[in-house]
Amino acid sequence: MYIINFKFIKEIEEINKFTIAHREYVSKQYDKGIFTIGGPKNPRDGGIVIADINSKKKLIEILEGDPFIVNKLAQYSLTEFTPLMSTSKLDYLLK
Repeated sequence: MYIINFKFIKEIEEINKFTIAHREYVSKQYDKGIFTIGGPKNPRDGGIVIADINSKKKLIEILEGDPFIVNKLAQYSLTEFTPLMSTSKLDYLLK
């Protein structure tokens, strides 16, 4: 699994122009079960997504198609982790 940390590198007015396209793009990854939860940070200078995927290469391919990345509005960093504990609602994520 990965934590994706998006950081905006342009003004929020530019971000807002692409927010709908970004959400439409990432919703496809939620539908596929690759992204499990995510949303904007507070303050809104980026966002966080948890991805349930084993291939870093595939994840990077997905992220490089995101409108925020394509339009050079945001950067991201990845943190890989192995979940060991969770609430019972998320037990299915434990491997």
